Amino acid sequence: MNVLSLFDGMSCGRIALDRAGCEVTNYFASEIDKNAIKVSKDNWADIIHIGNVEDVSYVGGVLTTENGTYNVGTIDLVIGGSPCQDFSSARAFGTSGRIPEGLEGKKSGLFYHYLRILNEIKVTNPGVKFLLENVRMKLESKRELDEHLGVNGVYINPELVSFQKRARYYWTNILFDTPIDKNVSFQNHKCSGDLSKYKLNKTPSRDRMWSGGMGGGDSKSCANVTHSDKVYCITTKQDRCPNSGLVEYGDFCRYLTQTELEKAQTLPVGYTKALSYGQACAVIGNGWTVDVIAHILKGIIKEDV
Repeated sequence: MNVLSLFDGMSCGRIALDRAGCEVTNYFASEIDKNAIKVSKDNWADIIHIGNVEDVSYVGGVLTTENGTYNVGTIDLVIGGSPCQDFSSARAFGTSGRIPEGLEGKKSGLFYHYLRILNEIKVTNPGVKFLLENVRMKLESKRELDEHLGVNGVYINPELVSFQKRARYYWTNILFDTPIDKNVSFQNHKCSGDLSKYKLNKTPSRDRMWSGGMGGGDSKSCANVTHSDKVYCITTKQDRCPNSGLVEYGDFCRYLTQTELEKAQTLPVGYTKALSYGQACAVIGNGWTVDVIAHILKGIIKEDV
């Protein structure tokens, strides 16, 4: 199948397609984050990087991008996870293809490029499969996205397939059932040995973060997940409150390791090895929980049987 991934990040969608057993002919990835692209290229030689989503358009089988023009024919699947804020303040999308007034230049306006491109593809392929992932949001914002996409967003917490709590909505026309709970525990994936590189330095701000191991996982202190089955949502920065949690280490505490962060997002271990820890935190925090996406995409295979 020909796949168009918008806001591709580090190509979690490509991993998910493989895990779902979906045969990929071409995978076009629209992304601008240099570190995310670096990870993608480090793991996949066949991905076609097409640049900024704002410069992507599709007419009559031709995909036009800032990195070139491609005669792709039919696009079979569109996936993405755009930033999503302030939808309730936006007016209807309409037929002009323009971003609604008030959202120009804002990250949440990027959703309307996803919608624009999806609608362009539907002219040639009305049955194109699509998947959009986003954060849990206000009900009025969710209803707006439901209306725009013509399907009801389904709430899934990836803690069903991971040791990470991560509230997310998924909009798709692929038929699937909610994943079963695999009872994945952090305790079975926690790293051991010399992890001193992840230990926090004792400073007044770090003392407040750790709060003697009694933190609540809010904006003032970080949760102690040393003995927990689940960690909190992976964020783009582990050195702030809130984050995914802190682990007792020596006479103080440590961050989750790069391997633990990868496992929490059900990435292959070592997938972000091309990046420093701080860079990896950012791209992993912006990424997908791969096994949820793979579970949904398996519905494509079932529909073809």
